[in-house]
Amino acid sequence: MPETRTMKEVFDVKAASGITWEQFQGYLASTTHPRRVMTLEEVANMAVFMASDKASRMTGATVNLTMGSLDD
Repeated sequence: MPETRTMKEVFDVKAASGITWEQFQGYLASTTHPRRVMTLEEVANMAVFMASDKASRMTGATVNLTMGSLDD
């Protein structure tokens, strides 16, 4: 998620090679299936859902929030 402090720190390292913030975000998006990056709001929405009664039948589940990213 580009809006996190960690990703901004990674960008600061990459910026030394001349990459812009927009290019960096484009690169991050290119590594995901839907070709966009997840936002903090989307992660928060999933956390709220998982903590709600609507998810009460889910047990022992792992929620994959990688958007299909292949950069492991």
